[in-house]
Amino acid sequence: MAPHPPLGWSHHTTYDHLVSVDGDEASIDTQFITFDVTAISEPEGGWPAGTFGAQGAIKPIESGYYRFAFRRTDDVWHIRHLDVLHDLPYVF
Repeated sequence: MAPHPPLGWSHHTTYDHLVSVDGDEASIDTQFITFDVTAISEPEGGWPAGTFGAQGAIKPIESGYYRFAFRRTDDVWHIRHLDVLHDLPYVF
C-alpha cells in the first residue's frame, strides 16, 4: 500500500461478528469494509456559513469476509486458519 497523501487516511471496519465456541474449537465469521478517506483543507476565509459534517471524500476500497478458526491448547486460543474472502473486484 502506498503512503497516504496529505489529509488522507484509510479506515478499516469489521461488523456483524458471528462467534461459535464448541469446547476447544471456535470460529468467527465477520464482514469488513476498508474506506479511503481524503479530507479537504479549511479555506483561508473559513468554512462558508451553514457548512457542517465531514468535508472531503470517503469511498469504499475493499470489502469482504473474514473467517477465523481457533483452537485452544493449554488454555490459550490460537488462530488455526484465516480465510479472507473479497467481494469487490481488484485491480493492482
